Amino acid sequence: MNQETITILTSRDKFVLAWLALGLVWNFFSSLVGWGWITATIITFGILIIAAIYIYHKRDGLLAKFILFGVIAGLVELLADRYLVEVTGTLVYEKGGPFLLRSPLYMPFAWAGVLVTLGYVGWRLRQVLGLPWATFLAGIIGAINIPLYEQWARSAHWWYYQNTPMLGATPWYIIVGEFLIVALLPFLLQKLEILHPVQIIPLGIIEGLWIWICYALTFQLLG
Repeated sequence: MNQETITILTSRDKFVLAWLALGLVWNFFSSLVGWGWITATIITFGILIIAAIYIYHKRDGLLAKFILFGVIAGLVELLADRYLVEVTGTLVYEKGGPFLLRSPLYMPFAWAGVLVTLGYVGWRLRQVLGLPWATFLAGIIGAINIPLYEQWARSAHWWYYQNTPMLGATPWYIIVGEFLIVALLPFLLQKLEILHPVQIIPLGIIEGLWIWICYALTFQLLG
């Protein structure tokens, strides 16, 4: 990638930023109306459909790779959800809508959206600032983002936490866990553009298992 591409906003950059902005606006709206799983399902699958249209229109194979990575990681993350629901007893999903294991059906794909957007931000930060700074800043972005997201999720009647020390609606172990989860992305995705789709599947599995490990570790320390 040439220097000009690194230092200016590309059409893909603008799309991912719009994805983030749309998610923030919709989550805020969802927290006001409190319609539960319906609003979560609409934004999760709606934005993935929009992304698919963008990828087709722009022939953007790289963004397709990010989505493949995110979906694989989101499916593996179901193990982490099951741990938080059954073992720690701290995560409670509101009733309603179809479930997959102990998680709402939309949840793996919601995780895909988070990992695509924050993973892409980390990938771009690595190009501009290098891996160490990208790792640190990506983790900070994840940790700062999560309390707002969790507060909206609670008000939207998507899920909530209980029986654990919290900052507002967010457990401390989730905040620290999110830092670790997102901090790995710049390293894991640094060569994504040259990988074959088959090679991306193990990376998604690693990230999904890493989510489980991070939450299990931080819960033992802070939960």
